[in-house]
Amino acid sequence: MKFNDRTLFTLGVFVVVLGFLILALDYQPRARLVPLIIAVPTLLLTLFQFLIDAIPAVGRRFSFFQEYDLFGIETGRAAEPIEETRPTRNVFRRELSFAAWLLLLVALIYFIGYLAAIPLFMILFMRLRSSERWLITLSITAVTWAFVYVVFIVIMGAPLHEGVVWKAMGL
Repeated sequence: MKFNDRTLFTLGVFVVVLGFLILALDYQPRARLVPLIIAVPTLLLTLFQFLIDAIPAVGRRFSFFQEYDLFGIETGRAAEPIEETRPTRNVFRRELSFAAWLLLLVALIYFIGYLAAIPLFMILFMRLRSSERWLITLSITAVTWAFVYVVFIVIMGAPLHEGVVWKAMGL
C-alpha cells in the first residue's frame, strides 16, 4: 500500500463525507434522505478511488478508468502544470466550450423542464462533444434519467421544473 498526496486527499474526502453521513443519521427520515442519497454513492466511489490509488494491483486492474476522458481534461503524465501565466488558446477554447454546454443545459431546463432536458442534453453532449457510441450514450442517458425520476419524483415527491414551453402549451 502506498500513500501519496492523491491517496491522502481521497482518504480526506472519504472521512469528511463519512462525517456528514453520520451527522445526517440523526435527522428525521425525510430530512436525511437527500444526504443519504448523496453520501452513500460518494463514499463508495471515494473508497474505490482510494483502493485504486493506494494498492498498485488494484490500480493496474482498473487502469482503463484513468484513460477515459469524457470532458476533454488531460489526466495523464502530459497534464503536468504549465508555468505559463496566461492560458493558451486551447485552454480558453475548452473553457468556453464547457461554459457553452452548461448554458445549453440551463436553457434546456428552463424551456423544456428537467425530465425532458436531461436526456436531450446527455444525448447531445455524449454524441457531439464526446463522440460516444450510441449504446453507451443511450444506456447512460436512460440510467441517469431513471435515477432522477425515481429519486426526485417517486421517493421524494419533489416537483421539478416543468419548463415554460410545456406550461404555455398546457401540458
